[in-house]
Amino acid sequence: MPTTDRSSRKKFSTLEKQLASERNELRKRIDRHRLDVVTDREPDDEGAAATENISRDMLAATLERERRTLQEIESALRRMQNGEYGMCDNCGIAIPRARLDALPWARKCIHCADRSFHSNTLRVA
Repeated sequence: MPTTDRSSRKKFSTLEKQLASERNELRKRIDRHRLDVVTDREPDDEGAAATENISRDMLAATLERERRTLQEIESALRRMQNGEYGMCDNCGIAIPRARLDALPWARKCIHCADRSFHSNTLRVA
């Protein structure tokens, strides 16, 4: 069972601040993107309409990606609060600090993430 001792919280305090800052920035960007997606414009011609549709689709895809990232960040912050941060969801071992520095919301160690990626790739193929 995870513990919420001070040493583990202190160990990740820099990452916690980074995640909180990134969460706040993502929330602002998502709010701005939502306004851009719903803005209605009347294009002058078919070419302009096509360009507008492509831009809107790209913006919607960006919004969805940012929304998923925000969910991952919020989940990581909850795991920090619960003392579960930094442990692989699959195998239970500690996720190396280098991986957490690169991807602070990582849920899996690199080995389990790689295995999961390859099993999903094989299902798609």
